[in-house]
Amino acid sequence: MDEEDAVEALTRLGLTTYEARVFVALQQLGTGSASDIAEITAVPRSQVYGAAEDLQSRGLLDVQQTRPTVYRPVSPEEAERRLLSQLESVGQDAFAYLDDVRGSADNDEERSEAIWTVRGQPNVRDRVIDLIGDADERVVYGTPDPELLEEELLAALQAAAEDGIDATVVSDEPAVFDAVPESIETVRQPADDQPEASTARLLLVDSDTLLMGVISADLGDDGEIAFWSAGTSFATVLSILSEEMIELDG
Repeated sequence: MDEEDAVEALTRLGLTTYEARVFVALQQLGTGSASDIAEITAVPRSQVYGAAEDLQSRGLLDVQQTRPTVYRPVSPEEAERRLLSQLESVGQDAFAYLDDVRGSADNDEERSEAIWTVRGQPNVRDRVIDLIGDADERVVYGTPDPELLEEELLAALQAAAEDGIDATVVSDEPAVFDAVPESIETVRQPADDQPEASTARLLLVDSDTLLMGVISADLGDDGEIAFWSAGTSFATVLSILSEEMIELDG
């Protein structure tokens, strides 16, 4: 890494370019005046004062009130601690705001039914795990393929069961049931009542969330594609129909 790389990295941590250049120059000098700094870096002396004032407000340098004013930077270790702490604080504030405003501009009078698609088996698995984590009362997961009862997914089902969620695995394959821990209920679905063979997995959550995955050679490298919907009338209707087909107890 050279000086320009260091300046760029510091700007990514929240400093302006002038602030970053002044701070790097002071690390080279140890202590220095605005004139000293301007001599070794591409910052006009008139701009050094403002940059130094901002660096002082960040706790990154000390100021000696002499004529001329002399600046002394904190150590790189202290600067790292302060900048990362400030960056974390700003990030937390930003994401807290996003949580507060999420959905605030929705038009409740007219809203389209949200149906989403996910491509790729790892991405489908991760979406299934996320939806299981959102469950309040009930989770039903069905698959004819033991390979789609991934370790992470099983852990999510078991965690839900331990939290008091009614967790059920549906299949007609003994190998699937062999992988299911005792804390999770199992329901055998006769092969004649199973969906088409291309249906890789089915997830129902709280009777208003549904995910259905399909595997097909036509999907190429993606392998699996799934659609899912949560909190919509579409998901509710399909969930009811699916539960009736599986003959789950209500």
